[in-house]
Amino acid sequence: MTDAARQQQAGVDSKPKERRRLVIGVLLLLMITIGYIDRINVSAAGPLVKQDLGLSDAQLGILYSAFFWGYAALMVPGGWLLDRVGKHLVLPLAVLAWSLVAALSSVAQSLAVLLGFRVLLGATESPAYPSGNLVIREWAPLTERGLFTSLMQIGSLVGPALATAPAAFLASTVGWRWAFVFLSATGLVWLVAWVLLYRPPERARWLTERERAYILAERDHTTPAQHAEAPVSQMSVPSLIRQRSMLGILAANGAQTYVMYFLLTWLPTYLVAAKQLQLPRSGLITSSMYGIAIVGAVLLGWLSDRFLSLRKEQALRGRRRFVIAVLMLAGLLPLVLTTWIDGLVMLVITIAITLMAVTTSITLTFALTNDLIIDNTSSGRTFGLVSFGGQVIGLLAPIVTGFVVQASGFGPVFLVTGAVLLAGVLAMLVLPNRPLQPQPGQPVKITA
Repeated sequence: MTDAARQQQAGVDSKPKERRRLVIGVLLLLMITIGYIDRINVSAAGPLVKQDLGLSDAQLGILYSAFFWGYAALMVPGGWLLDRVGKHLVLPLAVLAWSLVAALSSVAQSLAVLLGFRVLLGATESPAYPSGNLVIREWAPLTERGLFTSLMQIGSLVGPALATAPAAFLASTVGWRWAFVFLSATGLVWLVAWVLLYRPPERARWLTERERAYILAERDHTTPAQHAEAPVSQMSVPSLIRQRSMLGILAANGAQTYVMYFLLTWLPTYLVAAKQLQLPRSGLITSSMYGIAIVGAVLLGWLSDRFLSLRKEQALRGRRRFVIAVLMLAGLLPLVLTTWIDGLVMLVITIAITLMAVTTSITLTFALTNDLIIDNTSSGRTFGLVSFGGQVIGLLAPIVTGFVVQASGFGPVFLVTGAVLLAGVLAMLVLPNRPLQPQPGQPVKITA
């Protein structure tokens, strides 16, 4: 049965009551959650790893950043591979690979070897977000992109919320090496579920015909044929970088990622060193911050789809960027105020607000990228480039923080991080206001 026939038969003028498509959103959430569980294990056990390997604060910061070296280096090639091979093969192989690498990193006996494993872990996790965004482009109607992207991005909060306290407890009881092994097993469980459940919506037997027709009709309404005046060629990475919308997205995502990686890597160590907490308690408090942020991020993601009802013309003009800028500012103020907060309760609240706001801003930045893409055949490299831009700036956070702490303590680090986020706000407001052109300089006809 053709897509058109399905639409006529099922009557897709109205939104179906069935929501089975959210199964894919939940699987993406779990995939990112597991990725974050494996990437934060060294941060949760940081003080013990530092003591065991005899590291300085600067060396610890370099170790915290090593994951992001491999992650950033493979982001754009991974996007190219996705366009050539397809997410159906790249994503499950990536999850299998990073689970094995996370387990094997437990055998490291020196900083150099552990650095190598962390770089390799980052490389194997690099297809996660580009693949997830391609799945969203395939499964999510235009009016639900914010929700689907929010579900996936919330995994970056769920992972630390669920794993930091158990990781710290395991590291304190059985050692950080066994903690790495136990945590890595979660990826293999997810892999079984993904292989059993994931299919393109055209072939997913667990969908009703009405819901399938709705997904396909919404998806087909945003294909490039309706927006381009003439046939277009695939977008290359150089052609993307020359466009102001991409530059704005890269700068903003870099600033957002800097904040998230600063908190992801240094927060447990900050609580132990600056607030004099024991490692298990620092893990519990870190988990509580991320747990509070999850609730707020889910709510903000839902509200963005409910009240930010964009027509196609508005989406292609980047109207979503104003909401993103407001969210980044909402995360900036409590982040800066953390510098002068002593009480643990207020510290939990301020950092949770920052996590909530910045995470949602990242969610909507990927949704904004989806809004501006008119060349579906280049989606993989586009999302790979966006993620790469975030990593290039974000990976500096653990390194810069390590040297700042070694030189001046923790006092200035929140102010430095706030300044980076402010620069990202300005880039988001000014730059991404036009669609990503397959051939820069040729106008694209935008239809309402």
